[in-house]
Amino acid sequence: MNTALVKPPSDQEIKKAVDEINLDKAPGPDGMTGLFYQLFWEVTAREVIAMVKYFFLSNSFDPSMNQTNICLIPKTERPMEMTEFRPISLCNVSYKIISKIICSRLKKFLPKLISETQSAFVARRLISDNILLAQEAFHALRTNPMCKAKYMAIKTDMSKTYDRVKWCFLEALLLKMGFADKWVSWIHWCVSSISYQILLNGEPKGNIQPSRGLRQGDPLSPFLFILLTEALISQLRGAEEEGRLTGLKIARASPAISHLLFADDSLFFCKADVQQAAELIRIINLYGRASGQLLNPAKSSISFGYKVGQEVKIAMKQTLGITKEGGMGMYLGLPEKICGSKRQVFAFIRDRLNDRINSWSAKLLSKGGKEGAIAKFWWSTKGNNRGLHWIAWEKICVPLEKGGLGFKDLLSFNLALLAKQLWRLLHHPNSLLACVLKGRYYRHISPMEVKKSNSPSYGWRSILAAQDLLREGLRKTIGSGYNTRFWCDPWIPTIPARPAIDIGVYRDRDLFVNQLIDQTSKQWRPEMLEALIDPGDITLIQNIRPSHSFRDDGYCWIHTKTGQYTVKSGYKLATQMKEEKQDITAHEPSINPLKAMIWKLKAPKKIQHFLWQVLSGCIATCSRLADRHCGIDRSCPRCGHEDESINHLLFLCPPALQTWALSDIPTSPGIFPSESLYGNFDYLLLRAKKNGTPEDILARFPWIAWFIWKARNEKTFNGNQIIPPDTVLHATREEENWRVAQVIENKEGAGGTQPSNDRNEEDESHFPRCQVDASWVTNSTVSEGGFAMDLAPDTHLYGSIGMDQVLSPIHAEFTILLHAMTYSLQLGVTSMSYQSDCLQLVKLINDEED
Repeated sequence: MNTALVKPPSDQEIKKAVDEINLDKAPGPDGMTGLFYQLFWEVTAREVIAMVKYFFLSNSFDPSMNQTNICLIPKTERPMEMTEFRPISLCNVSYKIISKIICSRLKKFLPKLISETQSAFVARRLISDNILLAQEAFHALRTNPMCKAKYMAIKTDMSKTYDRVKWCFLEALLLKMGFADKWVSWIHWCVSSISYQILLNGEPKGNIQPSRGLRQGDPLSPFLFILLTEALISQLRGAEEEGRLTGLKIARASPAISHLLFADDSLFFCKADVQQAAELIRIINLYGRASGQLLNPAKSSISFGYKVGQEVKIAMKQTLGITKEGGMGMYLGLPEKICGSKRQVFAFIRDRLNDRINSWSAKLLSKGGKEGAIAKFWWSTKGNNRGLHWIAWEKICVPLEKGGLGFKDLLSFNLALLAKQLWRLLHHPNSLLACVLKGRYYRHISPMEVKKSNSPSYGWRSILAAQDLLREGLRKTIGSGYNTRFWCDPWIPTIPARPAIDIGVYRDRDLFVNQLIDQTSKQWRPEMLEALIDPGDITLIQNIRPSHSFRDDGYCWIHTKTGQYTVKSGYKLATQMKEEKQDITAHEPSINPLKAMIWKLKAPKKIQHFLWQVLSGCIATCSRLADRHCGIDRSCPRCGHEDESINHLLFLCPPALQTWALSDIPTSPGIFPSESLYGNFDYLLLRAKKNGTPEDILARFPWIAWFIWKARNEKTFNGNQIIPPDTVLHATREEENWRVAQVIENKEGAGGTQPSNDRNEEDESHFPRCQVDASWVTNSTVSEGGFAMDLAPDTHLYGSIGMDQVLSPIHAEFTILLHAMTYSLQLGVTSMSYQSDCLQLVKLINDEED
């Protein structure tokens, strides 16, 4: 670990740290943002790289680089005291580059250093783990006969956690944990060389030299804080092992939980007796004296088991010094107690959304600006009214390519998120969350097989709701075959995956896949396959390679190339399943292709939304309003035509006809404009281009349609008549100005996306190296691959192989890479740079989490 932490940084590592810095976050005292360093990297690279390398060599940098501005953000509408402000530290980006490098190295080792009861800032751990564990614990305090009579939960609040950290304790702790002296000295300099200035009306004032504390805006601070908290966890574990504390067990087979920590949110569990309460508060105070932390009793609370007596409650409050009783509070953003009416329990979410929405001025936001809002706000003209809903919300949630707006279907999205939790239980069966839930709900089976549980928590019931979704894309991967049932589990590589198909013989439900594998050669036993299953499945099975190293069977997700479940793929599958249940059959030509093309137009978002509304019939013409019984005359306000349809407004009204005639877009009676709205859009989007009309001329039509609509509204609401030549002029100018703005914006943003040449130059001169590639044909199990090795500038080796049992392109790429690696080891080459054009494979191998 220490070797990796203290090695000198390479130029590429420094550049990667620069690229990871947020582009537009508030700058520090030097005024330079991350965007500046990325835009002008070619100019600043030399000095920045030298500065960073000097720090890692000398253990220090110029203290002025660590100057920090403090911006005070009010927590309330009218703050009256300093405690009602939240201090935000604004660090220099030059310092953040160093901090980012240290963080990137440290993150790799945190899963081994940080206890499972801490979920914050550690790879593969989610805030949802602590939320679900806490919900199970609170549920047990209400329903478990043993827990509700003897246990309690203590939620503590530490006052100014980051600001009170003692540097001497932090340094001693890091050394005790085994970090190298050099690395600890880097950390000490980063946190102790700080000086603060307070921003008053935007001007930095004063000079503060702190003697303790971690900055909120420093990338290092969260990681140092969770390392600091390990001291508290160590004391709690020692007390548990010696019997001075007893953690809460939600079931006999579940591990005991004495604490759950997420950054500075702490939750403790123990028996509701004086001895254990005294021991817990002693440990918390001991940790506080050593680290500088201070318990805030006024904001802390105790949640007792449902049947804990009143006398015991009073004794616990006196012992702990905490008078507030919990149960109705919040933990990590969710209610501690989730029971009864869920509509009432989660009403606070709707209230917050309404407060936020009503604080916006809906009239100042275009449809593009409202795109992320809820249904009520989408159609409204004022934040607190319902508005006129032109289309069912379900149709708006349809993907763009199918004619909708691509808004999230909340039910399907929630199922996709819940399926992620179920997937993690399958993939990380030894995690604390999985062990707790397994002991309570699925002790001897898979979580996919659970049908019903006795008095389950709301969290577990929610997870079970995603079983059907996950089952549609889940496939068991064969390692040793000992954990996969031949006739029951979905392990055959089809879409969707399924068990093997028999040929009418007796099926032994206890038959496992390993029984059809020759344990000596690790090959399938063809005589057994032929005797048991359908011939079509034999080929599919023979393409599966059993593990030679007795690797356990696992799971893969068939709807992603990597085999890993993603919420995006789960949501897509959930919406498809929902559509199949609804069984919507179209009885007329679909205009969805035209709607999909709207989003590909190079035009402002508000105009794209306007054109989508036109094709969807969502424009408030007089005719459409009359159809909605709004008491509006159907006639056209511009020409007096008896029926102002959308097509009439945009194409057939005399001012609109003249506007199109004055534009550069070719018009022809009966062809364009025509009596059909969809025919007109088909002409503008497809046919005119095929007829030879230049693209730059056709690209103007969105603005023309938009300004025809604006001219109509000007006449309707203000009585002003805008003549067609002015409409064409306004549309032309607006289009030209928008395109000029896009060119300027693209030039400004180009610096952040320019690829670095450093890596390419290194690749050209780096030896030994090996380039691999493979070919794969759909529906074929045979493919070929090759490699080219450059062992030295004048030493080259080439090879190729034919491969069978290959199921996908990434499988073929991986197989040839494995072959090349094996061959290089046979040559005695133990260090080699491998290159592939398969991006998924490169990401999969380099991904430290997978």
